[in-house]
Amino acid sequence: MKALYRALIVDDEAPARSELRFLLSRHPRIEVVGEASGAEEALALVEKLSYDVVFLDINLHDSDGIEVATELVRSADTPYVVFVTAYSEFAVRAFEVSAFDYLVKPVTERRIDQTMDRLLACLDAAPRAEPQRPPRLDRLAVNRSDKTVLLELDQIHYFQAEGDYTRVVAQPGSYLSSYSLKALEERLEPRQFFRCHRSYIVNLGHVSEIITLPSNTYGLRLKDERKTVLPLSRRQTRELRKHLEF
Repeated sequence: MKALYRALIVDDEAPARSELRFLLSRHPRIEVVGEASGAEEALALVEKLSYDVVFLDINLHDSDGIEVATELVRSADTPYVVFVTAYSEFAVRAFEVSAFDYLVKPVTERRIDQTMDRLLACLDAAPRAEPQRPPRLDRLAVNRSDKTVLLELDQIHYFQAEGDYTRVVAQPGSYLSSYSLKALEERLEPRQFFRCHRSYIVNLGHVSEIITLPSNTYGLRLKDERKTVLPLSRRQTRELRKHLEF
């Protein structure tokens, strides 16, 4: 029996998602197991489940589809990306981020069939090699004024996403790192550093307690002088319980 492959559809218009789901239903080996209306929702789904292919619109209500594709390329299990959009002028940029194909709406059955034939051939050829995990960081180099500072990881309290960069809050002070939060997560020791929220990674060695916040949510209070409280998402609350075995 031939393998089935998981697909995610990302488009901020429900009718467009329904139309694409219908076109893909003619290809029973492609299972649409996720739909997202925006970038944040799509990336959250990709964090939870490994997809073989993502059908992605360019114009999303909360981001640019090219930026989403860039994040997908960095993910642990990189899916194939097929852009499905009304904008033909972004094709060059799409292929610069390793798009598998670029379909312009309205998509015909013949056009989707051509893409599916090629995609299935690639997926069937061989399991894609698991990307090599980048080496763990021993220390973190950050820039401050005209010099580079090397931070010991034990000095770092937490990381906070700040656009395409990351704010590093440590014992000596606050710094801006060129690493994205996701890239840092891949290179940090998971027993010490925990992704407590989409925008934060915390050094568990600097956490003093787990506290209850309004709306039945939780936070992590740190041991620093300001008694900083970082948000703990509902999903990550469960993960933290497993992580700390409580």
